[in-house]
Amino acid sequence: MRVGEMYSMRRNFGPIIDGADREPRVKPYNDMPGIPQETIDRVLDSTNIVELIGSFVALKKIGQNFQGLCPFHDDKTPSLSVSPEKRIFRCFGCGASGNAITFLRRHKNLPFPEAVRFLAGKARIPMDTEEDKKRNLFLFCLAKAQEEFAAQLRSGAYRSAVNYLSERGINQQIQEEFALGYAGSVKDLIAGLKKSGIKEKNIPISVGILKEKEQGVTCPFMGRIIFPLTDQRSATIGFGGRAIDSSSQAKYINSPDSSTFNKRRILFGLKQLRIPNDTVLVVEGYFDVLTLHQAGFKNTVGLLGTELSPEQMRALENLAQNAVLIFDGDPGGQAALLRCLKVPRHNLIVKAVILPESDPDEIVREGRTAEFEALTEKAKPLREVAIEIISQRKGKESIEHLTEEVTRLGTEIPDVLEASFFAQESAEALDLPAWVLQEKIRARREKKERIVERKRQLEKFLINELLINPTLIPTEKLESIKDLFDEGEEKKTLLTRILKHV
Repeated sequence: MRVGEMYSMRRNFGPIIDGADREPRVKPYNDMPGIPQETIDRVLDSTNIVELIGSFVALKKIGQNFQGLCPFHDDKTPSLSVSPEKRIFRCFGCGASGNAITFLRRHKNLPFPEAVRFLAGKARIPMDTEEDKKRNLFLFCLAKAQEEFAAQLRSGAYRSAVNYLSERGINQQIQEEFALGYAGSVKDLIAGLKKSGIKEKNIPISVGILKEKEQGVTCPFMGRIIFPLTDQRSATIGFGGRAIDSSSQAKYINSPDSSTFNKRRILFGLKQLRIPNDTVLVVEGYFDVLTLHQAGFKNTVGLLGTELSPEQMRALENLAQNAVLIFDGDPGGQAALLRCLKVPRHNLIVKAVILPESDPDEIVREGRTAEFEALTEKAKPLREVAIEIISQRKGKESIEHLTEEVTRLGTEIPDVLEASFFAQESAEALDLPAWVLQEKIRARREKKERIVERKRQLEKFLINELLINPTLIPTEKLESIKDLFDEGEEKKTLLTRILKHV
């Protein structure tokens, strides 16, 4: 189906703000409304739940049901039961239960609509909802923008971009493998989108490709190297951009959150990832990923320059059994590594590496690949590395400051036993009685739990009021308060309402 047939396109693009550095070139339980219940029922009826779960977990037939090790907790004896007759699963160890959609959502870290689409695709059931048509159009627009960005880089018209990648040591093969691009001309970008049949201005604006200003329409990625960001199905859902002009205010930017993109869920390099030994290397930046892949470390993914999120941790759990966190060796990188302690993890063995005063990209480009490989092979459990970082800072910082940081971290560690071990080991490193830190952490955890409960009740009250009176808060105001909500059903409801008006 042509994109023009999928969506009504009536307006033309406005005035253009062009980029610099241009030379002439040669060419019901839905997180999101719109999925009918009958479609969901048809998907569930058409899915063999034993085959689905059996593709992730080894199952053995016991009587009328099937049993296996539960993937949602550290299962030593088979506690997962799958009923082909009832089309449900249940774990008698951790209590996880549900249908095929529930299992896929939890195991693959997918939103509800994505899980339905995945199973519908396997069963060849068409998804013709308005939301799906809109989403497909967004993905089409992003794919065409990616092609245009890549064409601008390959054209040779923007020598500064070509020279920048050359200076960073990124060869042509890696550039093509990761589909790198450059945003040099917004006129050519719009022309490429129009050539594909995309004439409606608000479509590329909604997915962050274009941006309206008083002077006209521009592209927020102008003057930047473009990194396409993909989902689990290898579809382009957003972009990262690196400025090549040192005077730029922001060195890196990412696409804004939208119906197709959420940076907390994305890992850069997912499409190119290869995992030969069930271990994933996790780095901070785009160029860390590119350089390591070029050096042969194909099992590397990146965090888009943000701290590790619970959603990314769940994605890693679905990729491998082991993850090695390799952050920059400067104070910022060490602080980011310490913050990883607060991210919940279940069936993933997480280790970490303390780098010298540099990052993975620099180490490998300096020809120290063997040194980097040795560091990864000697990776230690995350908590052990965290204690080493705290020990190294002793004597350089006051005991009061370090005690406060350990208390804060211990308060944020989800598992109570893990937090207790962390307090005890930190106390030893700082030559303090263990009970001092444990008591401080316990008191702060109790206070935090009271605050979280009050905040949850307030969020619930606000959402209920919005459902009763949708005009209570203007949509633009909702956009500004969405990040104040904790992840949960209330935030999902709020985001759904915002996206309806995008």
